Amino acid sequence: MTKVIFFSKGAFGVGEHEIRYFVIPMIVVFILGIAGISAPIFPVVQFVIVGLIAILAGTVCGWIAVGIRLLVKWFQTRKEHHAVKKVAVASKR
Repeated sequence: MTKVIFFSKGAFGVGEHEIRYFVIPMIVVFILGIAGISAPIFPVVQFVIVGLIAILAGTVCGWIAVGIRLLVKWFQTRKEHHAVKKVAVASKR
């Protein structure tokens, strides 16, 4: 049986669960953008502009969410390392 993996953890730790931080804002902005178009003179151009804005919004929101997650993970690792270092110094006395 062949298993296909669309998204796997990369260098930045973006796994298949983190993709929602990119996709959901894109979908929301796209739907609201399409709903906001009234009496389009150039419907194809406005559709492309809304699509590009949706992609940009999803990308920015997704990387902000991933960045916050990485920052929290870094602080936790730093805190644990500091606690271990403190215990090691205390045990040498």
